[in-house]
Amino acid sequence: MSETNGHDHDHGGEEEGFGVALGFRIFEAEGGIYMAEAEISSYVDDPNSLGATLVFHSLTELDPTSAPDDDEDDNGWRIDIDDELTRTEGAPMRDQFHAILRQLAGLGEDDLRAYLTQAREETGSVDEDEGQG
Repeated sequence: MSETNGHDHDHGGEEEGFGVALGFRIFEAEGGIYMAEAEISSYVDDPNSLGATLVFHSLTELDPTSAPDDDEDDNGWRIDIDDELTRTEGAPMRDQFHAILRQLAGLGEDDLRAYLTQAREETGSVDEDEGQG
């Protein structure tokens, strides 16, 4: 598994560049329901290469009938997976993007649970959030 402090790339901040966030899977883990999202963007130090970060959002306590709560900004648990992606850095962006999408589509629920566990461990939130949202 990759570390969250991997290769630095932009996640839609103030800097210009390519980036997209895609929610791609809903799964259950440890009694909770989660959405796996992928943020795919170019590296800050190499705008011709794409990288990806998985972000896990808890859906367990989400109430679809209530108004969004501005006080509760869910940034989720994040983990960079750049080192585990197979793509040709510097290749055309569309080719890199499609290669990343194919690999995301191939991730199984066990893979996602392992990434979620690692991301939560690295943020120190395993005990306080286990089985909750």
